[in-house]
Amino acid sequence: MTVEEPGHPIEGENWRPQLAPYKPWVHDAALDETDELEGTDGDLLIVGALGMGITDEERMALIGDAVHGEGAAGTEEDAADVSARALTPHELWTLGQTPRWNPGQSQDEVSSITDSAALCETLECRETSNTIRSQTNRYRETSENSCETTEELSASLAGELAGGSTGGLGHGDVGGLRGGAAGESEDGQAGEPGEDALRHFALNVPLTVRRDGEGFAVSAVHLAALAENGLPADNLIVVVPSYIDDAPVKRIASEAFARRYTSGVQVRLLVVPDTVEVVGAQAFGSVCAETISLGARVRTYDPAPLDMALPNPRLERRRYLVSAANEWLAVRGGCLLERLGEAAGAAGPSGKNPQGSWRLLFAEAPAPERLAISQGVRVVGSAAFAKGCPPPRVLDTPVTLERVDGTVHPETIWRGADLAALARIVQRCGGRVTDFDAVEQDGCWYDFADGAARLVAGPPAPDSVSRQFSSAAHARVRGGAALSPREIAAEAAVAMAAPASAADRLALPRAVEGAPLTVIAERALITAPATLVLPDTVRTVRDSNACKGTRKLMLPEGLCTIGAHCFCSRTLVGPVLIPASVTSIGEGSFEYAVVRLAAADAVVHITSDQLMSCFLEAPDDGIPFDFARYDDQLLAGRGLPDHLGALLHRVAAPFRLAPAMRDRIVEALRERAVDAVAAVAREGDIACVRALAEAGFLDDGELFDRQIERLRASNRTDCVLFLMNWQHDRAEASRATVPKRARDRFAL
Repeated sequence: MTVEEPGHPIEGENWRPQLAPYKPWVHDAALDETDELEGTDGDLLIVGALGMGITDEERMALIGDAVHGEGAAGTEEDAADVSARALTPHELWTLGQTPRWNPGQSQDEVSSITDSAALCETLECRETSNTIRSQTNRYRETSENSCETTEELSASLAGELAGGSTGGLGHGDVGGLRGGAAGESEDGQAGEPGEDALRHFALNVPLTVRRDGEGFAVSAVHLAALAENGLPADNLIVVVPSYIDDAPVKRIASEAFARRYTSGVQVRLLVVPDTVEVVGAQAFGSVCAETISLGARVRTYDPAPLDMALPNPRLERRRYLVSAANEWLAVRGGCLLERLGEAAGAAGPSGKNPQGSWRLLFAEAPAPERLAISQGVRVVGSAAFAKGCPPPRVLDTPVTLERVDGTVHPETIWRGADLAALARIVQRCGGRVTDFDAVEQDGCWYDFADGAARLVAGPPAPDSVSRQFSSAAHARVRGGAALSPREIAAEAAVAMAAPASAADRLALPRAVEGAPLTVIAERALITAPATLVLPDTVRTVRDSNACKGTRKLMLPEGLCTIGAHCFCSRTLVGPVLIPASVTSIGEGSFEYAVVRLAAADAVVHITSDQLMSCFLEAPDDGIPFDFARYDDQLLAGRGLPDHLGALLHRVAAPFRLAPAMRDRIVEALRERAVDAVAAVAREGDIACVRALAEAGFLDDGELFDRQIERLRASNRTDCVLFLMNWQHDRAEASRATVPKRARDRFAL
C-alpha cells in the first residue's frame, strides 16, 4: 500500500508563480546560448541509449557504476563488487525502469534483491522524496475477521453469481486465500512457490490511498499487476479493505479503477465494504466488473454513463447488489435506486414521504426487452441505461415519475397510465410514448384514440454492419468464433452490398383490431425496412419519421399532411411520387431525394441542407412547395443530388418558371453543353427535348447536330423525328418571313 500525500515544497524549492497571470510568456533567445540549463529525463535517457546502440544490460551496468560509486573512492575490486550488486527498486524507478516480481523466484531470491518494503515500493510508485517514502505503509491482512466476512459474503452470494462458485481470484474457495506467504506450506515448512504464492500475491494487490479526514480514500487499485506478472486475471473477487492501520476506508475516488489500473482483468464480484460512504461518479466505469456490491454506509454514488465497450476486456454484464442495512440505496427489479430525502422517515424537500421517493441510478445491463420501473421512482438519472448494448424495447413507468434527466434511447417505448403527462416528460428527451392499452402486431406497436389506430413504433432496427462486425470480432477475441478478421470483414461487406430481400418490406395494415390506421405518430418510424408502403387510410405523418434505411417509398392518395424531417434516409430511389392530396409538408423532409409533385406535375431535387427547405406547411394554393426559392437554389447548385438533372427537369416542367429565370437556367445548361446533351440522350424524354428546343437551348447549329447524333446513337427515334420536324418548321417559318420576288413567284 502506498499513501499519497499532498504536494508541498521541500528545502531549496520555490513554489511561487514565476509569471504574473496577465503577463504573457516570451521566449528569451539568450538562454539558448548558455549552458546553465540542466535536467534529466529517464525516458529520454533510455531512448538515447537505444539510438546509440547501447543495450539495456550495458546501460544498466554503466549507470550502476555511477550510482554506487558517486562520492566514494575505492579500488577496482570494490568498484567491481559495487557494479555487480543489483540496483535497489528505488534506484530502478529513479532510472526509469519497471522491475517486476517473478512468481518463479524463491523467497530467498526475492529477499536478496531487497526487503519487503522496497518490493512494495517497486510495485506501487515512483516517488523519490524521502518524506513521502517514509509515510509508505505495507499492505497487510487486517484481521481474521476480514477473511471470515469475505467468506460469508461469497457464500451468501453464491446463488446469485454465475456458476454458483464461491471461489475468489480463480484459485478455489475463499478460505484458501488465507494461505501463507509465497514459498511456505501449511505446516510452516518452506517449499517451492506454487499456488500459495499466487494466492498471496493476488490477495495483496498494490493499492494507493490518500488521507481523507480521519480515514483513507482509495485512489488506485492496481489490478493490472496481475496480468502484467502472468498471474490469473479472470473471474476475480475483489474486496476493498475496510481498515488500514485501524483507520477506516471512507471513500473510493473516481479514478480508483481507471482503465490504466484494471486493463486485462475480469472481475466477477467487486465488494465495497461497509465503511465506505462516498463512491466517485466514474469509479466503476472502466473496470470489467460484472457484479458490484455496495456496503451499508454508501450514501453518495451517482454513476457516470456506462459504456460496455470501454473496459478491457469488454464488459458483458453489469448489475448491483446493495446491503439490506443501507438506508440510501436499494436494488429493485434489477435497478439501482437512490432515496430522495435525508433518510428513512425524514421529510423530503417536496413534502412527500421519501419512503416512496427514489431516483433510478442504473438499470441492469443488458436490460431485458421489457423493463418495469418500480413504483415511487420520481427521477430517471442520466446514466440509467448503459451504452454498447441493446436498450429495453418497452419501459413501463409508474405514476410517480416526474423527470427524465439527459436523453433517452429513441428506440425505447415508454408506457404510462397518463399519456399526456408522460409525453410532456419524455418527448422532449427524444422518446416515444404510449399507454398500457397499446398492442403489438408484427413487431409494430399501435394505440387507439377516437375510434382510430395510431402507429407508435415500427419494427426494431436491425444491427448495423459495423455493430455486427464489432460483435463478431469480440466473439473471436473471447474464443467464440473461428472466423478470421478478413472473413468477418468479407461477410460484413457482402451483407452491406446485398440487395433488399422480399422480407425487408413493411406494408402497414389498413386497420388494427377493427380500427382504421390514420396517424403515424412522432418518431414512430425512425428506421424502416428497404420498402415501405403506407395504406390509403393514413391521413397524417407526424414529425421525425426519418425512415432511415428505406429505399422505396409508396405514399397513398388521400394523405394530407407530412411533418417536418420525414423520409430523410438519403437512399430513396426517385422520383418519389407525392400525391396531389398532400397539402402540407414540413421543413427538412425528403432530404437529398428526387420527388415528383403530382399537384404541379413537376420533378424537383431536394437539397441536403435542411435549413434551405422549400416545402410549405400552409400554402395558399394547396401546392406545398416554394418554386421561386427552388429556382434560386438551382443556380447555386449546392447540396443537390443531381444538379444537371435538376436543371433539365426544371426546364422540362416549367411550372411557375419566370422567362428571365428560364433564360438563366438555359445559359447554365449551355455552359455544360457536353454533359447536358449526353443526359438528354440517356433519358430520351421527348417532353424534355421539346422544352429544351422551345427554350432556345438548341438554337446553335453545332449543338443541334451534336444532340441529333447522340439521340440517334441511343436509338431515340421519336426524339430525332421531332427535332427534324422542328428544324424543318423553323426553316419554313424563316423563309415565310422573307418577301418573295416577282421572278420567284413564276419560277417552276
